[in-house]
Amino acid sequence: MSTLAEIESAVEALPARQQRKLLDRLTAKLSKPLPGKAKLSLHDRMKDFCGIVNSGIPDLATNKKHMEGIGRSRK
Repeated sequence: MSTLAEIESAVEALPARQQRKLLDRLTAKLSKPLPGKAKLSLHDRMKDFCGIVNSGIPDLATNKKHMEGIGRSRK
């Protein structure tokens, strides 16, 4: 089986009881963490996507006007 459609049709051909058993086993398998793998933080999971969106807004830290008063106490 190489496509999702082939897998779906094979599962649909099973009796309902076997479909439920298969779903239960897949759910249990997918909910367990992989052995030897530490739980990943959200950042670890998303790090490949960090910084890929260009909002069109330049970095405000490079604009001196936006940095005025930063680090100084307010009086």
